[in-house]
Amino acid sequence: MEKIVLEVDDRLAKAWWKASLEKRKEINNKISVRIGKELFAYSKEDFQQYLNELRNKMAERGLTQETLDEILNEAD
Repeated sequence: MEKIVLEVDDRLAKAWWKASLEKRKEINNKISVRIGKELFAYSKEDFQQYLNELRNKMAERGLTQETLDEILNEAD
C-alpha cells in the first residue's frame, strides 16, 4: 500500500494520535473504501477491481469479508 497525506483540523489530528492503533487501522480501512468509492464512482468496473485488490490486501492484514462488508455499508 502507498501512503497519502490528508489535511485535517488540529483537534481531529490530536484525537487521531490519541486513538489506539487498532482504532486508527479501522478508520483507515473505512477511509480507503470511501475514497475508492468516490474516485471510482464513474466506473463500476474500476471500483470492482479496486475492491478486489483491497479485499486481498485487507485479508493479508486479517480483515474479514464480513468486516469489509460492514465498512462498505457504513460508507453509504
